[in-house]
Amino acid sequence: MSPSGRMRRVNAAVKEVLSEAIPTLKDPRIGFVTVTTVETTSDLDHAKVWVSVFGGERQRERTLNALDGATGVLQARLGRELGLRRTPRLEFVYDRAVEHGVRMTHLIDELAPPDEDDDERSDMDAVVETLRAHDRFVVTSHDNPDGDALGSLLALHLALVSLGKDSAMVLGGDAPLPPEYAFLDLQARGLARVAPGDAGERVLVALDCAQASRIVEPTLVASAALTVNIDHHHDNTRFAAVNLVVEEASSTGELLADVFAELGVAPTPELAEALYTAIVTDTGRFQYTNTTPKALRLAAELVEAGADVGKVFVEVYESTPFPKLKLLARALEHATELAGGRIVVSELTRADFEAARADEPYSEGIIDHLRAADGAELVALVRELPEGAPARRKGSLRSHPNGVDVSAIARSFGGGGHRRAAGFSTDLGMDEITQRIVEAFAADGGGEP
Repeated sequence: MSPSGRMRRVNAAVKEVLSEAIPTLKDPRIGFVTVTTVETTSDLDHAKVWVSVFGGERQRERTLNALDGATGVLQARLGRELGLRRTPRLEFVYDRAVEHGVRMTHLIDELAPPDEDDDERSDMDAVVETLRAHDRFVVTSHDNPDGDALGSLLALHLALVSLGKDSAMVLGGDAPLPPEYAFLDLQARGLARVAPGDAGERVLVALDCAQASRIVEPTLVASAALTVNIDHHHDNTRFAAVNLVVEEASSTGELLADVFAELGVAPTPELAEALYTAIVTDTGRFQYTNTTPKALRLAAELVEAGADVGKVFVEVYESTPFPKLKLLARALEHATELAGGRIVVSELTRADFEAARADEPYSEGIIDHLRAADGAELVALVRELPEGAPARRKGSLRSHPNGVDVSAIARSFGGGGHRRAAGFSTDLGMDEITQRIVEAFAADGGGEP
């Protein structure tokens, strides 16, 4: 039997109030909820509320449990706003009809020509809505962080704080951060090296991470109330519930600038400088092939907003600690030409780090000196890791424009990255690593191994 006109109005009113009330609940377990249908009994004793929940089965279960725990609050609001003589008991039910509709939409989409612009727009909307709807966040990036990772980390933290959000920055592990980025004052701004005790109640935002495994603090992804992934690596695994992955972006910093524009966050000088650091380092001082007109225009806007170009240049490129110079000298000394000079491979052992009195992060950027070798199409720097590290060695790969796809080589070792810049970790010996790199180069049309 269809509901009477009066009950249709009651159902509509209950749906409207709940649709407005649920986003205001502070329980971090609650994801994106849409109230699809309400059916209230004629005696107003009971209301069955069908909802759809954005995300996977785990997120759905967490959300429904949280809504069940909030029925008292929601019923009280219904009573206040609707003035009903009796406030119905609420029962939340997952609407599988919506799920079926989504599946049908996906099937239709698979048959239709892909529209990448629509996909990116939808992904952007999902990220922006997530940042708007939630109040507590933990922001992180990948192991061995570079300028894009650290600049993006600080920029998002500052943006969230400006919006009145509770933001915690976390980079797992105890390895020192690269000294050239000390001017960002991350630790003074609250950067922690371990997850906060309430990480499971926060939304996790992973920046510049192609895979979840690159997040050093292992508890973050598993415990997060909701996960967001913002990145520009073409081999990103889209590991989060909400993903914004745009390969064409010069950097994660560039993507964040777009997100901030959607959120209405105007860049302060310190936020602009963090984004500028992300972009200038990931584009190789605007010299790599990922330097686009958009990246250059954005850099100009950030300078206008207060980013200090001279300061960033001096801090990142002209404040090299002497031990790093000595480590660079050792990498150059160990460099070997292969395949007629088309491949350059070098190694840094623990003895090299000790002799140079260099910390682990001092190897950052050394490979860019090797790639300057005339005629080199593929460059590899392999460094031995400290005792107790998850792997024995870590490799960095670079190729020149129109060269081999080094991300494919990195993936063969279990790593990944960009087509022109990638990395991996391995327990293999140096000779076997070198042989596999040479063979992959030859298989890609680079010559005989």
